[in-house]
Amino acid sequence: MTETLDLTRALIAQNTIDPPGNERLTAMIVAEKLRSEGVEALVYEVAPGRTNLVARIAGTGERPALAFSAHFDTIGVELDRWSVDPFGGEVRGGRLYGRGAADMKGGMAAMTVSALKIVRSGVRLKGDLLLTFSAAENSNCLGAHRLVEDGHFEGVGALLVSEPTGNRAFVTEKGALWLRVSAKGEYGHNAFSEDRSGDRGNAIIRLARYLDRAHDLKLSAPAHRHVKPPTINIGLIRGGLSTPLIPGDASADVDVRLVPGQSSEQVLQAFHDIADENITIEQLDLKLPVDTADDHPFARLCVEACRAEGTADPGPAGVAYYSDGAVIAPRLGLPMVIIGPGEVGMSGAIDEYVYVEKLESSTRIFERVAKDYLS
Repeated sequence: MTETLDLTRALIAQNTIDPPGNERLTAMIVAEKLRSEGVEALVYEVAPGRTNLVARIAGTGERPALAFSAHFDTIGVELDRWSVDPFGGEVRGGRLYGRGAADMKGGMAAMTVSALKIVRSGVRLKGDLLLTFSAAENSNCLGAHRLVEDGHFEGVGALLVSEPTGNRAFVTEKGALWLRVSAKGEYGHNAFSEDRSGDRGNAIIRLARYLDRAHDLKLSAPAHRHVKPPTINIGLIRGGLSTPLIPGDASADVDVRLVPGQSSEQVLQAFHDIADENITIEQLDLKLPVDTADDHPFARLCVEACRAEGTADPGPAGVAYYSDGAVIAPRLGLPMVIIGPGEVGMSGAIDEYVYVEKLESSTRIFERVAKDYLS
């Protein structure tokens, strides 16, 4: 069993499903491994039970720092649909199974081990290498927000994220605009509603008719070289008190995936334009798209690192998910590249896995990127 595989299995064994997260035990596993080799790690809470980790391997200060980014929390598990223990870290047929194997405890472990390999080599890099591991990425990116606000990215010149890419270099990610659509109705009892007509004051019906229009809404957006057009998903719906009562309130949460160059304000206006007087719309969250130029020196460096370690189609490319990079890169003006051993689409999957071979090669990719960027 290799060092990266062993660490990934240890991280998988900790249940960090968000909510509630409970990232501290996982953070302490990483911290103890770093501290055992003389690398100091700061572990701190950003909310009750939600934990970040920051570690810095000091360089000579001649070049800007490089930040490695990963998150501890994972998506939930439907135990009855899994054929393996989600927290068992079983290795079978060249795959490591478990919740977080791909998204993204495998990437986190590979980043940690690659950093330690640099420490062991005795080579003093010209810039600092940071490990910035966060809480709550799957919900509100609270950990990433705190990392930025607490100043941990001071002096950083580039950001490398280990979300799933199959060890390809992704330079683009879509953004996410989250909306809450609420409908007002005329509360009453169905037994006494014979005189009502149309939607009969039913908030659920009013909401449903609006959502039907929203689902088919065509959003204008610039064509992009790496990602497809924006998408709209009605992901959560609420309403009603009991079967015989006409609901006076109903609401739904909507996810819009934005492409680079698309205006979130125009998208919000488009949702308002199809609403009537019974509908209100609230913005819950906005995670901006991120787009690093294909010919940016950091992007080219990452593509070449992937190619050198055997990735057949190293990129550059893009993806529709968001990462902590959506919080970090736009606010700080950093170039961002995503490289991770997990497969795209494996996040939250039943029987989630990562190929052991890619887990090992990602460790070498991260080490190569750090040495090339910081030398």
